[in-house]
Amino acid sequence: MEYKDLIVEKRGRIVCVTINRPERMNSISIETSNELLHVLTEYRDNPDQWAMIIAAAGEKAFCSGMYVNEAANSSRDKSRAEGYTIFKPWTDMMQSIRKPFICAVNGYCIGGGWHLVADSDIVIASEKASFFDTHVNIGLINGVEAAGLAFKMPLGIVMRMVVEGRHFKVNAQQALQWGLVSEVVAPDALMDKAWEIATHIAEEAAPLAIQGSKKAIMGALDRGPAEGIPFTWDVLTEIQDTEDIKEGFRSFVEKRKAVFTGR
Repeated sequence: MEYKDLIVEKRGRIVCVTINRPERMNSISIETSNELLHVLTEYRDNPDQWAMIIAAAGEKAFCSGMYVNEAANSSRDKSRAEGYTIFKPWTDMMQSIRKPFICAVNGYCIGGGWHLVADSDIVIASEKASFFDTHVNIGLINGVEAAGLAFKMPLGIVMRMVVEGRHFKVNAQQALQWGLVSEVVAPDALMDKAWEIATHIAEEAAPLAIQGSKKAIMGALDRGPAEGIPFTWDVLTEIQDTEDIKEGFRSFVEKRKAVFTGR
């Protein structure tokens, strides 16, 4: 499939998806949403794709969320607020995938752009990254994105970002301090760092072990400590008969790099 709003680059087992609407601050339109759903479906279903990087073109914005002009026209024509529902299919897809996501943020990450940050497993940022929200400033609820961020950073900070709207901005160093991102780098080093992380995953980690680890962690968070920790013991047994775990043990004993196949 040819993409209009995305640039999709593949290197070995790594897929890099770049939102390519810099003239619209990389906002998400209906077409962008459809393309994201397509590329995420391929990532989910392709056993040869082991890690995904999510990035954006341009220097000003990572993602400004909903394409408000398009949503405003649709809302006017139908006499009801529309636009945000286009996010649900691809965000649901992203949340259901057990393979890892690395999100590289440069510039503004606003409102609906939080979906990409909240649903990624590893988030890194350039020194020019900035996170804030404008939902309440245009009369919308920030529910899904804010709930996702509340699992990653202090609730009080998320609430202030949502309630104060455009006037409370979190810069890259604050995002690092509050646990939203795991590393801050210079803008020109951002994508090199993202590819480095993805390479560590794709070339040195067993894919079934990564997917199982993600399943265990997220499942435990969903269940709470009393049920969540026992749940993780059950997940551990899911890979005990795989070829990869045998290869991992063999390579350790033989003092060589493991060659995993995802089986």
